[in-house]
Amino acid sequence: MFDIRKALAPLTTLAVVALALVLGSYAWVYYTRAPWTRDARVRAEVVSLSADVTGRIVDLRVQDNQHVNKGDLLLQIDPARYELAVQHAERAVEVARAALGQSRAAIVANQALLHQRRSEEIRRRELKARSAISNEEWEKASTDVAVAEAQLLREQANLDLAQANVSLAEAALRQARLDLERTRVLAPVNGYVTNLLTRAGDYATAGNALVAVVDSDSFHVSGYFEETKLPRIHEGDRVHVELMSGERFDGTVESIAFAITDRENLPGSRLLANINPTYTWVKLAQRIPVRIAIDPAYAGRDRLRAGTTATVSVEESKP
Repeated sequence: MFDIRKALAPLTTLAVVALALVLGSYAWVYYTRAPWTRDARVRAEVVSLSADVTGRIVDLRVQDNQHVNKGDLLLQIDPARYELAVQHAERAVEVARAALGQSRAAIVANQALLHQRRSEEIRRRELKARSAISNEEWEKASTDVAVAEAQLLREQANLDLAQANVSLAEAALRQARLDLERTRVLAPVNGYVTNLLTRAGDYATAGNALVAVVDSDSFHVSGYFEETKLPRIHEGDRVHVELMSGERFDGTVESIAFAITDRENLPGSRLLANINPTYTWVKLAQRIPVRIAIDPAYAGRDRLRAGTTATVSVEESKP
């Protein structure tokens, strides 16, 4: 008697094997070619703040992990000596301006004196022409004119010097006021204070980092895709992101990096290429960073943490 089940058994096995091959092939193609990756990180810009002036910190206004807004006061450096510097610079400006006023007055006086001596020289020249005075008297008048002209030139030079001194004093005053203003360290961005180690009473040195602020408006995702997947990724493509914590949100491909470090081609002496003579038979696809902008509508930005891992899949745009 013909047993149909025994007859169909090989066909069923072949069908299962064929389906497994098809699914395996599809899974292999998807794994190697589809634009997704588990190698992704949440990123954010970190602003490292340092004091522009030196002094003791007398007031620390923030705590670790505190949210701050752009322009908020983070810390205050002792302003006492900078206030004194401003007062000193203000007095220096007053002195310089007074000296400038004296120079201008001296110019006016010397101009009047020169006008008077020129008039006297003209009068004596006419008298000499009529032989009413001696040559010595006329020569004295001419000498007086020359002396007055020299005095006027000297006072004009003094005026230029006084004007330069005023400019220098005013510049010093602006610098003193700027230094005083910079005793207040303000938040340059909206964000979160992180890993705060600075304490009130610490001595701040100009240029040394004091506070790190994570820019809350700069959060994005960096996905590291194999180079074989890049042809299927384009700027503007929609992206689905899943954090290891289970949080999900969407984004958009913002840009694709144009270069990564080539460890096999480091510059040698005299800037010549240093090529590794060995050859690797197994070639691994390099990973290229893809920057992903997080959708503005995502409401969980305050739960994002820079450095956390994520899985990213890209919706392929239709040609």
